[in-house]
Amino acid sequence: MRTSRSLSLALMFALLAGCGTPQKALRQVPREKRSGLMVLNFKNSTLKSRAEEFGPWEFGIPSMVMTDLEAIGLFNIISRERMKEVIQEQEFQLSGMVDADKAVKLGRILAARYMLAGSFMEMNGSLRIESQVYSVETGSQLGAAAVAGKTDSFFDLQKQLVVKITGYLDAMLSAEEARLISKNVETRSVDASLSNYRGEIAVMRAEDLKEKGNVGEAKKALEIAKSSFQKAIALDPEYEKARKNLSRISLAVPVTL
Repeated sequence: MRTSRSLSLALMFALLAGCGTPQKALRQVPREKRSGLMVLNFKNSTLKSRAEEFGPWEFGIPSMVMTDLEAIGLFNIISRERMKEVIQEQEFQLSGMVDADKAVKLGRILAARYMLAGSFMEMNGSLRIESQVYSVETGSQLGAAAVAGKTDSFFDLQKQLVVKITGYLDAMLSAEEARLISKNVETRSVDASLSNYRGEIAVMRAEDLKEKGNVGEAKKALEIAKSSFQKAIALDPEYEKARKNLSRISLAVPVTL
């Protein structure tokens, strides 16, 4: 019983951590007047030989995008937990745009106005990120954005993508707003970023395993998560999100697991 409670706390804390670090909204729009926005995982189009290495960014890049879009203050970002619940009920797929019609249907159920999908490819130190913005009401694509550059500058590329995306969301940023968004960088270390999101994915896996009654495997997944967060901090001691993730895991998971 004690182990089960500890696992539950760990999963809860880590899921909260996955929502990103709260920022002061750029625009003071009441929550009830904001548009619902759903962001899908990004498809990893990296060549098979290196796809696993960059796999955590399938979850990580959209997480960073969501944090920045939330900071604008015009959107209610639909939580991954809520999406997960509906996906399980409707048998949808969350990763990439496997079926645009089903994804739009999911957005309607979740009362989203906009839906964001995307993909990325890393090749020999270069990174390209693409994204598509959809109107959930009409099911039509409102626009597409793409950025490309050095992989080591992924944090700048992600910010550039957000600025481009806002043009299709009726939320074009001013130069000052774009500057403020660009200042809030999680980490500038590729390896630290990948390690942190590898940990967050491990936490979600632990939750799924626990729901299926496989507590032993859930414990192992949480240990992987803890190790991943520790590695992220070792690579970047100033990585606040990874530090919070590790703190929540450490507080909730006894050493005796």
